[in-house]
Amino acid sequence: MQVDYSVAKDNSRTFSINGVFFHSTYSPQKEAQRFVDSLECIIKPEIVFLIEPGLDYFSGYLKQKFNCITVCIRIIDEQLDDKSGWDYVILYNRNLSQTLLNLFGEEKLLSSSIFVWKPAENLFREQVLQTISEYKNTLEKCKTLIVTRQFFEKKWLINSCNFVSFAKNFVDSSIKSGLPVVVCASGPSLKPGLKILKEKRNSVFIICLSSATSVLLKNQVIPDLVLSTDGGYWAGQHLKQLYSYPDIPVAVSSESFIPKIILKTNPIAVLKYNDDASFISSGIIEKCKCKTFLVERNATVSGTALSLAKTITDNRVYFLGLDLSSGTGHAHTQPNELEKNNSLNDCRTKNLTTRILVSQFNSQSLEIYRDWFASQENVGNVFRVIENPANKLGKISDISTVQFEKQIDEGKTESFSVQTAVSSIDKKQIFKYIKDELKTEAWKKQIFPADYISIKNSQSDEEKQKALNRLEDKMKKLISKIDGLENE
Repeated sequence: MQVDYSVAKDNSRTFSINGVFFHSTYSPQKEAQRFVDSLECIIKPEIVFLIEPGLDYFSGYLKQKFNCITVCIRIIDEQLDDKSGWDYVILYNRNLSQTLLNLFGEEKLLSSSIFVWKPAENLFREQVLQTISEYKNTLEKCKTLIVTRQFFEKKWLINSCNFVSFAKNFVDSSIKSGLPVVVCASGPSLKPGLKILKEKRNSVFIICLSSATSVLLKNQVIPDLVLSTDGGYWAGQHLKQLYSYPDIPVAVSSESFIPKIILKTNPIAVLKYNDDASFISSGIIEKCKCKTFLVERNATVSGTALSLAKTITDNRVYFLGLDLSSGTGHAHTQPNELEKNNSLNDCRTKNLTTRILVSQFNSQSLEIYRDWFASQENVGNVFRVIENPANKLGKISDISTVQFEKQIDEGKTESFSVQTAVSSIDKKQIFKYIKDELKTEAWKKQIFPADYISIKNSQSDEEKQKALNRLEDKMKKLISKIDGLENE
C-alpha cells in the first residue's frame, strides 16, 4: 500500500493510496462537514463509529452534531500522520466483536450507529463488509445479553434476598494452595480424566462447577470447592447431591440460585464481582459484612472459575470437560441432574434422541463462551485437557489426558481444610437498604435495562410515556415480591 501525502487547494493536508485520493484535493474540511451534515440516525446515538475516515477531519463535526462518543475503526495498516480527536481508535481485526463489547458494553452499543467513509468503501470493500457484518453480529449479541440481563437481574435480586435470609456459615480465610488447580466442567471430555483425579486426589486442588457435581461424587472424587454462579432455578438442581455433603464449601455470589438448605448448612465462600455492573450485589454483600473473594463476572461459569483459580494458586490451571462444542451424544458427562429430570418425561415421540438433537442447534451461547476464552491473555499456565478438540481457545493450550497425568507433580501433596465463621447478618437493616435503593434511578436502570433502552430510543413523547408506565408497573410488582421474602 503506497500512501502519498500532499497539500489541498486550501492548504490543508490530504493523501492518496496507490494514486487514489482519500480526501478532497480542494477542501477536505468542507468535504468532511458536508458528509457529517448528510448523516441521519433514527435514534440519538451514544456512540458513532466511522469506518476508516483517513485523516481526522470528522470527529469534531460528529461530536457537535450528535454529542456522542466518536470511534474510528482503522483499516489502513499504518500510522497516519495526523493529530486524532477521536475518543477511540480501533484497529480492524477479526476479533472486533469482543473488542467492542469489552470497551463499551451492550447498553451503549445498542444506542450506537455506524457509517462508512465512501473512499474506504471503494478501496477496502472486503474489510468494510467484514467490519459491518461483525458490528451487526455484535448488536445481536447485545440484544441477547440485554434480554438475558433483564430476565435475570430481578432473579439475582431475589436470590440476594434469600442469601441475606439464610446464609450463615462463611469461609473465614483466604483459600490458597500451592497445588495445580483443576476446574471440572461437565462436558463429555471430563470422563477420561476422572480416574486420574481419583488416583492423584491429593496432588491437585479441585474446583467443581455445579453441573459436574453429580459426576465427581458418583466417581468418589470429593472436590475442594463447588462453584455455582447461575441465577436460574434449574441451577439449584445440580446441587442436590450436596444435601448429603454439608462439609463441602460452595463458592457463590449473592446472586446465585442456591437451595436454602445449602445456604444454611454448607460453608459459603462469597464471590464478589470486580465490575461496575455488579454494584447491586456488591452493595448487599458489603452490608452483610462477610469476607469475599474478588472474581470476574462472566457469561460462563467456567470464565469465573478461571478467575477464582488464579486467586487460589500460582501453579498451573487445568480445565476438564470444557468442550464448548455441540456433539452427537449427550452434551454433558453423565450422571447429570437436569438430564435425569428431563428423562422422566421421555416418551415415544419425545425421547433421548430428539432432546440431544435439539441441544446440538443451541450453539449461540457456546460461541460467546469460546470467543471469551479465545480473547484471554496471560494464560501461559492454563491448559485444557481434551482429546481431539473441535475448536481452539486462543492462547489456552490443549493437552491430552496422558500429558495431564505426567504434568501433575506426584511428589507434592496437600490436604485442604476450610475455616469457617458464623456471621450474624442484620436481615431487617439489609432489607431496608434494598427497598430504599430500589427507589433510585441507578438500581432501576440496572434491573430493567431493556426498558431503559426502550425509553431512551423512543420516537415520540407518547411512546416514551407508555414505556415509563410499563416500567413503573414492573417496579411495584418487584417491591411487593421483596416484601413477601422479608417476612418469610
